[in-house]
Amino acid sequence: MRQLTQGARKYRKVCKLVLRVWNISEVKKDVIVLYWLWRLGVFCVSHLPREWSFRAAGWLGNTFYYLMPLRRRVARENFAHVLSKTPNDPEVGRVTRHAFQNFARLLCDVMIYPSLSIQEIERRITIRHNEYIEQALSYGKGVIFVSAHFGNMDLPSAFLAHRYAPFTLVAETLRPKELMDWLTRIRHARGVYLYPYDSAPRKIIEALKRNEMTAFLLDFGVTHHFDITTVPVRFFNTETDFPAGPAQLALLTGAPIIVGYARMLPNGCIEAEVTPPILVSRANNRHEVIQSTMQEIARRMEQFIRAYPEQWYIFRPMWKSNRSARRKIPSLSQHPHSTLEA
Repeated sequence: MRQLTQGARKYRKVCKLVLRVWNISEVKKDVIVLYWLWRLGVFCVSHLPREWSFRAAGWLGNTFYYLMPLRRRVARENFAHVLSKTPNDPEVGRVTRHAFQNFARLLCDVMIYPSLSIQEIERRITIRHNEYIEQALSYGKGVIFVSAHFGNMDLPSAFLAHRYAPFTLVAETLRPKELMDWLTRIRHARGVYLYPYDSAPRKIIEALKRNEMTAFLLDFGVTHHFDITTVPVRFFNTETDFPAGPAQLALLTGAPIIVGYARMLPNGCIEAEVTPPILVSRANNRHEVIQSTMQEIARRMEQFIRAYPEQWYIFRPMWKSNRSARRKIPSLSQHPHSTLEA
């Protein structure tokens, strides 16, 4: 009887362990996926020619398109807005699959980031209308860059930091922590400085006073705003919420805002483009100024996303009308309410 009781206890322990593994949260699943994707990427970059690594990354992205049904569904709903089609439309599926592939290629570039010389980075990047950056810096107030999770912003940020001025940013603290520490360290070496959410605002204001730069990625979606201030904007003919941070910071410091993007080309090069500076006036009603500024930013972002939708990595619900917006979408970050990222 005693042996039977001990056996039953062991059986219950095994059952509990199995249930714990089976019921692992989606957040933990995403963290595990990210970690092993990273490990696989490091291996590929270390052992394959860069052209092969780039191709392998595209294949891996296509694989995760099928292995991550929640993210796939969210992305298809978002691209349905962009393309004015239904989420089940074949064209929506094609663009979504290519977005997964391009995101994997972005991760591949992050893998080789530390080994690239600044000369190699400059050879890979072409910036159109860089005179707008020089114009914005000429005011002596610093520059607020605004974009989306789009193309490849890592290499251009290092390029701009080398050519013009350092970047000071606040980023989501990704998990696992070791990955975030590595990303912070390699960007620091390129003149791109990341700070945690609680200390970053002061660091950013100090950087702008030194006529340096900061950047916002605004496509946080409608399920991850939390305690930050947002304003409603029309985005692809549907209302959504954008973080008001860029307009608020421009009002506070007088820094001009530049909207831009950097898309990846099939040959691995990067083509970046910036638009004319937005100068925020303090003369009018504060709320109206913030709303109109963010609407203009949304309009400019809409133009480059519409032109190259497969370069947009939007795996969170962007519109409240999306079915996915009714549920909490897991975040890989420890501070999902951050609005500034590298």
